[in-house]
Amino acid sequence: MQVEHDARWIKHLSVLSRLYFTPTFLGAEHIDAAKPAMYVGNHTLYGVLDSPILIDYLYNVHKVAVVSIADHGHFYLPLWRTLFKKFGAVDGEKEYIRALMQQGYSILVFPGGGREVLKRKGEAYQLIWKQRYGFLKLAQEFDYDIVPFAALGGDEVFELGFDANRIIESFWFQKLLKLPKLDQLLRHGDVIPSLPKNIIPKRLPFYFQFMPRQNMSHIQNIQDLHHFRDVIQQQIYAGLAHLKQQRENLEK
Repeated sequence: MQVEHDARWIKHLSVLSRLYFTPTFLGAEHIDAAKPAMYVGNHTLYGVLDSPILIDYLYNVHKVAVVSIADHGHFYLPLWRTLFKKFGAVDGEKEYIRALMQQGYSILVFPGGGREVLKRKGEAYQLIWKQRYGFLKLAQEFDYDIVPFAALGGDEVFELGFDANRIIESFWFQKLLKLPKLDQLLRHGDVIPSLPKNIIPKRLPFYFQFMPRQNMSHIQNIQDLHHFRDVIQQQIYAGLAHLKQQRENLEK
């Protein structure tokens, strides 16, 4: 399993986002390139504005050999797939991730995945992790620490004009989802995007907060794992609240 990091591409393709959104990073003391970890955080709306900034910061500034776990859909289109791979992204198959962890790569994961990217009205900064625990089981298997992080700004740069719920909750769409193959293809409606009122994002500052590493050696059973996942979510929410307060203080 090979990763196609391209430091120059990462730097050059994230430069416009960095200039436009002027990111601030907090908690750098929790980043350690010498010790592989799993970086776990919230995915913001559409996921393509702040993720390159985050990857550039970890890879080029802190020299963390980080691999971003991406949704399968990103790898269907040739040019888009090539771009994602240059950012060190890989298809989120467990076998691929396991092979990369065996090689000592750090892992960047957004447990909310595609559903958290395609937020609907009223879901800003909500973690939509469903019942996903596989990423924690992999971290435990390879004795990786979890580094929670919070990303603020990305859910506010677009104002949603069309809410996907208008389609998903309609009678005819629910009838379509009763067809197993179609339901699987549409992921129960998760792939239906909400649409922004304007295609040009608002120019807002981005903030990222890295939080203390969490070791998983104390996890003994599935109940411990569920509790640990809840703790990680609470830390991310607390990080978001802290960043909002920081932003308010700066704007006064």
